[in-house]
Amino acid sequence: MSESNDASRLDKLAYELEQAKIAEQVAKNNRLAIEQQLSEVVGVKDEGSHTLNGAYYKVTTSAGYTRTLDEKKWSEIKDRIPLTIANNLVRTKVELNIKQLKSLQSLDPAQYNIVAEAVTTKPKKVSVRKRFIGGF
Repeated sequence: MSESNDASRLDKLAYELEQAKIAEQVAKNNRLAIEQQLSEVVGVKDEGSHTLNGAYYKVTTSAGYTRTLDEKKWSEIKDRIPLTIANNLVRTKVELNIKQLKSLQSLDPAQYNIVAEAVTTKPKKVSVRKRFIGGF
């Protein structure tokens, strides 16, 4: 395939991607508007679920709050409550530092091989970006 045909195919596919993303955004906006209307019909609790049955559909709305912990403030106050309560309220999450893992792989392969026994690696979805660069 010649470069001209490749460029033509590239432009066509990039344009189709652009149109698909616009259609996707329109569909998303439409879905959000309908969800808002359904929320008004069904009702929404401050926290928890509320259900309303129709002749053909059962619709449930769910709402709540996102709660985050101020770690600095927590370290200041945690000793004012019993240790068992504090330990049940706040969890510690162990995470893998990918940057350090990659460095270890190149700097110390033997140590990396040991660590790799505890690491599962899976491919991510391929990301495609496009940018319009000219007129027709």
